[in-house]
Order: sequence, then structure tokens, then C-alpha cells
Amino acid sequence: MSDLQQKGILSKIENFTGRTRDLDAIFRHARGENERRGLMLLSAPGSGASELLKNVFDRLFCQPAAAIPFYFAVKKTDETVRQTALRFLHDFLQQAIAFRRRDEKLLSFSGDIYELAQIAVPGDGHWVDRLVEIYQNENQIKDERAFVRQALSAPLRAAAAGAKFFVMLDDLHETENLVGETDLIAELQDVFAGSETPFIFAGRRRFLFGKTAGSGETLSLEPLSFKEAGLLAESLAEKFDVAVNDQTRDLIAAQMQGSPLFIKFLFEAASERRQNLDSFRQVEKIYADELFGGRIGKFYDAALEEIAPGVETQKNITGLVFDALTVEKGKTPVEFWRNRIGLSEKDFYAAINRLNTRELIRLTSNHVEAMTENEVTSDYIAARFRLEIAGEKRALVVAESLSGFLKRAPKTMAQFYRKNAAIGLRELLSVFDCQEIPLALLDYNRFRDEYKGAPNEELLKTLAKDEEKIRLPQIVYSAHTLAFYPPIEQTIEKERSAVAVGFQESKYTDEDEIVWITAEIDSKLEANKDAAEFWCDRLEIVALMCNFSNYKIWLIAPEGFSPEALEILRQRNAFGSSRKQVELLIKFLDAEEALGEKLKADEYEMVVPMGEDTEMIAAQAIEEIARRHHFTPKAINQIKTALVEACINASEHSLSPDRKIYQKFAVEKDKIVITIANRGLRLSDKKASEIKPDEGRRGWGLKLMKTLMDEVKFEETDDGTRISMTKFLEK
Repeated sequence: MSDLQQKGILSKIENFTGRTRDLDAIFRHARGENERRGLMLLSAPGSGASELLKNVFDRLFCQPAAAIPFYFAVKKTDETVRQTALRFLHDFLQQAIAFRRRDEKLLSFSGDIYELAQIAVPGDGHWVDRLVEIYQNENQIKDERAFVRQALSAPLRAAAAGAKFFVMLDDLHETENLVGETDLIAELQDVFAGSETPFIFAGRRRFLFGKTAGSGETLSLEPLSFKEAGLLAESLAEKFDVAVNDQTRDLIAAQMQGSPLFIKFLFEAASERRQNLDSFRQVEKIYADELFGGRIGKFYDAALEEIAPGVETQKNITGLVFDALTVEKGKTPVEFWRNRIGLSEKDFYAAINRLNTRELIRLTSNHVEAMTENEVTSDYIAARFRLEIAGEKRALVVAESLSGFLKRAPKTMAQFYRKNAAIGLRELLSVFDCQEIPLALLDYNRFRDEYKGAPNEELLKTLAKDEEKIRLPQIVYSAHTLAFYPPIEQTIEKERSAVAVGFQESKYTDEDEIVWITAEIDSKLEANKDAAEFWCDRLEIVALMCNFSNYKIWLIAPEGFSPEALEILRQRNAFGSSRKQVELLIKFLDAEEALGEKLKADEYEMVVPMGEDTEMIAAQAIEEIARRHHFTPKAINQIKTALVEACINASEHSLSPDRKIYQKFAVEKDKIVITIANRGLRLSDKKASEIKPDEGRRGWGLKLMKTLMDEVKFEETDDGTRISMTKFLEK
């Protein structure tokens, strides 16, 4: 991949933000680095899967040595399996010829397939002509399945002639609407099984899950993380010239729950109205407008129209989902929904499955459950219910909804802050695998007496020598306690309590089975006796209601537990730990990756003016930061030199209008990442003569930075340049 921005071709997005790990995983697959040739990309609605794949296409298209990228999406407008296969064949030829000719304009070529074939590279003529013949004789092949297989085999025919392809098949959930005797997904699996051509099957996760089992590895595309959503918001703010601040950026990331689509909707709407998103009031006003007739509302309107075209049926569905969200708040038998919706058996099950695929409901074990965790869906359903079923006046519904959104915004952020501060018990428990650890990592009584107060590195070294050990269980399944016992929601947030099922010694017998029930509780000082009793009671109720006969309670308090509380825990056969112990346990188990963003990097930011040797101020700051995080003197000097070069490069070549350099230093477990950004001329805006080296080392900065640092990436923003440099910590 290029260090600079990639030109938009299919995606039309020049600066694709977020999904770095997903992009890397797909590019590794495209290069054939995975053991299996197939990759199943399972995505949630609105998670940006199509833009991700289009971005991959664009980057590969601009790399002459890359495999030829082929992107094909099943469309809502496709009517039959045969028609879809014919379009597949046409698009394959068009994209392959465009890549070989290095001409992206051919991707929008409007001539017929024969004209296209005439401009194919001569070396490809033998397989292009054969595919054109199949296309031409489509009407003569009466056997639908035979034609479909011939069309779908086009990439493999070309590969057999020596051309290397990377095939990306998107929106496969739309195949459920195709008419025909042939199962398109089954044929795709059969055609590509055992081939040497790497491919991706992509679509809605609830549709593809189980249908593509055994076709390859799985990559789940979840909503953007909070950090990624924030970066996307900042990028869109710059693109659409819409002002945001740190507070509203975080609100947008949290309230939109990491949906790239909905975040984009907000900024597009704000840009059209020439309004900023720099206050909670403005964010919620634009959000309400989008919900009541804007892009968000139309997104859900289209989904309901596709699920059930009839107005009355849509009203029945809306009423049922609203009741599930507000009244029942639990599982309802499918038969109840069937009686209320009023469709034939065939049409009903088609509709209920589409509702599940589009994640408007959750369909499990012949029961329907509301998606209570999705606030945007809940807001839409509530608005549509009040307007169309309850018949309330629009002005009243909009006014009360907007008022409610504004009152909810601070609570949304408070809830997010608490969630973000949670340890991540579910994820931590999932890495338990019969490891032997020092007892002091779980027993606060022992930890307080012998270890409390020492620095982390010293503690870990001392704990490793501790002879009093305990063996953790092997956990086979973990989930939030709420999933086992919903009433616990009245007592504790979902992320702060978890249940883990496993085996004490991995013997897989009834006697060996054990359940850990854990909770992270609040206490300004050491938790007292009353708190210990209260939480032991609550978690024992969970065990009782779930019929857990052999269980262990584990409580975590920020500052540990008082002697009286520890005695209660001893009597109840429970563990009590401090937050510090859990942080040390995570490091001891090398479980930082499992915890993801729970253990955040230390981040430092500063802005310095250009000129007057201010880069030396930045160098002194990074030296202190790197020394604090145990980088060697040699590495520190390399980091400082690279930073100075980046600042000089920005000062001398950018023609920055504000004459400022924006710097961020992020220190993670094994590396430090330095980001230098400035407004002004981008690298591609400059003439070659302007970046030639002059006397001394000046002008060689870009090359020097790459020599000194482990990773260097240059990215052009809409109005400037951003340089990201990484230095790994030597072990």
C-alpha cells in the first residue's frame, strides 16, 4: 500500500478512515498469506463493509504488480439468478480489461461486451474470447445451472491462463430475493472450493452465518471502536467543513454506536444545512432531523419496505417491535408475532428472517427479542410508532424527542465513560486456561501485606518468584452476567459483571466443571463489610437462579477490601482483588491484546509554532516520554532526530497558513507512535524541484526518517500532511 492517500475509484473516498486491522487482514489474504483461500466477511448493517472492499479494490487497482482485483455486489435490483450471473460475467471482463490496460475510465465503459473485448491486452485474448463466447451464447444455454456455473467460473478460467485474481463478492444477503432454480451461494461455494484464487464472500452476518460454513476463514466486521469512530468524525468534519469539538466528537461516536454510515449521515446533513456540530444541542438537532425524514429515517424506511411492502403490515411490525422494546423487554414466541402480523406462513417467515438479518430484531430458538442495545433503531421505532400508530401530532413528537435526546446526551457520555473505565471482565476471563499464577494476584489480603505500593515492573518480578500459587480454570465460555440473569441490570452495568463457564483442571467431567461469577464494584476507599456482603448476596442469587452448583465469586474494588470485608469473602469462599491486582494479572497473563482498548495507550499532545528552533522543545518532550517508558538511549536519539526532521520538513515546505505543528505521542505496550500534522501544501502539491535535497542533510528528511524509525507513513489530508512514525521497544 502507498504511504500517501489512495485515489478513489470505486469507493470515491480518498481518505478511508478506520478499519486498519481489517484492511491489513484483507490485504494479507489478497497476497495469499492465509492458509485457506476463502475469507468470509460477516458484517453488521451500516458497518461499511462495501466501502471497505471498494477501498481494497482501489488500492490494488493502483498497484501494477498486484493481483487483478474483481469486486462484484449482488444488487437489490437483481431479479433472477441467471441475470445476476450474466452481470457477474460482464463486470468481471470489464474490470479485468480495465486493470490490464491501466485505465480506470474503462470501469464506466458504456459500450457492449464485444467492443470491450476488442481493447483487451493481446496476451489475454485467448481467455477473454472464450468468456465473451459464453456471454454471447447465454440464450442458447437452456440449463440455468450450467450457465450460472460457467459464468461464475470466469475468474478461474482466467487464472488457469496465468492471470492472478483476487475476487470480492459483496452483499450476498441480497441473493435471498433472487428468483431461479439455482442456489447462487451454493454454486459460488462449489465453484471456488479448492481453487487457488483467493476470494471473499461478504454480506450481513446473520444471513451468511452457517450458509458459508467451511468456505474459509471468518472476519467479523463489527461497528467501529470508539477511537476509530472518533477519527472518522474528525475526518468527516474536515471533509465537509463542519466544526466539531472533543465533546461532540465523542458524543457522535458513542450515540451512533460506531456506525460509519450513520456518522456520515450526520456530517452530510450538517454540511447541507451549513451548520456545525460543535454543541450537544446542534448534534441532537441534526440527529432528530435525520431521524424524522432524513437519511437515517429513510434508511430504516427502505429496510421496512423491503421486509414487508404493505403499509398495514409495516404498521403491525412497528407496533410489535415497539412493544418488545418498551413493554415486554424479553423474548416473545414467534407464533405470537405470526398471529399479529397477519401474513401467510411463507411470507411471514420470509419477513421475520429479513427483520433478523437487518438486525431490527433478534431471532433465537423460535423466539423474537428486541434489539434494546441499539439506540438509533429504538429511536426510529418509537418515532414511527408515535406518528403512524398512536397518531400523535408531528410537532409534538419531534419536540419531545429532541428534548429527550438532549437530556439523554450527558447520560450517554456518563454511561460510556463508566463502560470505558471498566476492566473488561468478560474478555479477561476468556483467556483463563489453567495457567498457574501467584495467589497474591487474586487474594487482596496477601497482596496488601506483601506487595502493595511497589512499582509495576518491580511487582511483576517479585510476584514471579512467589511460591504460593493457584491454578486458574480453563474457561470455555464467558458472557456478561446480564445474559444469564437479566435482573442484574438493576444493580450493575453490563460491562462490569461477567459469568465464565469452564473446568478446574480441564478434565471435562461434571465434578470438574466450575463457574466464575465476577463483578467490578465501586468504593472510594477499601470496600467495607457491608459492600462485600451485598455483592456476595447478589452474585449468589445469579448462581441460584442459573442452577450453578459449583461456582466461585470474584469481586474487584478499586482500592481492595477492608479486613472485615476480607473475612466475609473468606467465609463465602470468594476472591477479593484490587484494581491494581487485576492490571498486574493482565500483564502476567500477557492478555493486553484480549482486552483491546481497555488498556489504552498513554497519549500526549502538543502544538508548537514553526521556526525559532521550536522543534527542539518537542524533541526534549519526546525524550522525557521515551525515557519514562524504558526506551534505550540509542532509540531515544533516533526518535528525537526523526521528530526534528519531521518538524523541519513541515516548517520549510508546507507554506502553512497558521504556522503551527500539531504533535501527538502515543505510547503502547511495545511501541511509541508519533504523529506530526500541519496545514498547507501537501507532498503531491509540490514540484519535484522543491523537494530536492540542498546542502547538508536538509531535504533528505523523508529518507532519514524512514531509516531511523521502524515504520513511517505519509498521509495527505484535505489541507496539509500528516506523518506517522513508529518505534518499537527493544526487548
